[in-house]
Amino acid sequence: MRAYILCRFADSSGIYTSWMDESPLPCTVVDEFLPDWVVPNDAGILITHMHYRWEELAALRKVREQSQIPILILADGILEYRNTWEHPDLVNGSIFQPLFGHKLACLGRGQARIVESWGNVGCCEVVGLPRLDGIGNQLAPSVNESGPFRILVTTANTPAFDDQQRATVIRSLNALKQWFEQQSELAPGASVGKFSRPIEVVWRLSDGLDLELGLGEAVDPENESRPPIGEVIEGVDAVITTPSTMYLESALRQRPTAILDFHNSPAYVTAAWTISCSDQFGQIISELASPPAHKMQFQQMVLQDQLECSTPATPRLFQLINSMVAAGELARANRQPIEFSQRILSDSDHGFTAVPAEFDSESLYPGDPAMKIHDVGRLKVELAAAIKRLEQMPCELAEKDRHISKLNRMLDRSRDRVEEMHNRVVAIRKRFGVKPAKPRVEGRNVVDD
Repeated sequence: MRAYILCRFADSSGIYTSWMDESPLPCTVVDEFLPDWVVPNDAGILITHMHYRWEELAALRKVREQSQIPILILADGILEYRNTWEHPDLVNGSIFQPLFGHKLACLGRGQARIVESWGNVGCCEVVGLPRLDGIGNQLAPSVNESGPFRILVTTANTPAFDDQQRATVIRSLNALKQWFEQQSELAPGASVGKFSRPIEVVWRLSDGLDLELGLGEAVDPENESRPPIGEVIEGVDAVITTPSTMYLESALRQRPTAILDFHNSPAYVTAAWTISCSDQFGQIISELASPPAHKMQFQQMVLQDQLECSTPATPRLFQLINSMVAAGELARANRQPIEFSQRILSDSDHGFTAVPAEFDSESLYPGDPAMKIHDVGRLKVELAAAIKRLEQMPCELAEKDRHISKLNRMLDRSRDRVEEMHNRVVAIRKRFGVKPAKPRVEGRNVVDD
């Protein structure tokens, strides 16, 4: 049995090369597959991420309808709203609406929820991204909080899908470039620290944007002389990226990461920092230089939801492949349609959100002295005293209520006596013909007269 990879560039793509050599089934790359492609007899499973154009969709549909070979679709990155709904070169619904396969290997639970909302219930498996496994196993270099502030500005491989979107991307990058030109350093402040820090910007743009922004000649993304993007991320203190899987890779390397998005489109992947207009540059970049603990905790939570990375993804992918192959063998032996359970991979968190290590009360609330107390004995005594005090409070409050009621009754009686005395004075004045110094104002309080 073999795994057939339906992608002509699989031998050079990290989507596949990160796991093919260790695959539980030997892999054969199919360079070209058309709707009339014949599935080989030794096929145990078909695997691809090509799920966009007619040739790919027609071939997958035919295999699914006419054979009992399981089809596994790989999610190659994050879902992006404009790519799904505002991509003029893609036919409506071609991104998993519905899925032209039996299972989709999703990056994380957040992605699975969105794809399932498109009618794919029972088709999603939370796997992760095998090509990022190596990052999660390494301790990322710490972020510098003194000296020059180094920040990476990068873009998705395809940052725009039409001319209007491209113009918006260029406008956002130009505005950011101008801000950096005018702001050569971060002034000291609450978020930066006691000393100013010079800003060093590292640009890593795609799709010829380097040339359009006047940053030099367009750089070939296949240029092997450029340092790997992972190495670049680890050499900076923070990252700004357009909506991209780069966000997950940067967050996985524990870099405070902002998403630059002037499109005002819905965000399938949220971020602790989103730059949607140029007025936000100063505040957000200052925070990236010295990120609040609660925002870093939120970034970690989003990462865990969007990328299954608490353990390596490759073993989960292999488990999924083996299970699907076994289901296909059983279906062919019984001459029955393939059946899969709605979830093949078990969830170690049982559907709950894991609590990240960054959730620490002392660091999340640095200004609250109560959060700095670590003396458990002292806390026990204070808690017992607080409970005892709270038990006494209802009786004390009831007594105070009774006292307030008594004072209110005394005040009412005093007002009645004042009114009575006022009426007597008015009567005496009238009897002796004495006019008041000031005539009475109708409706005026007698106490004020």
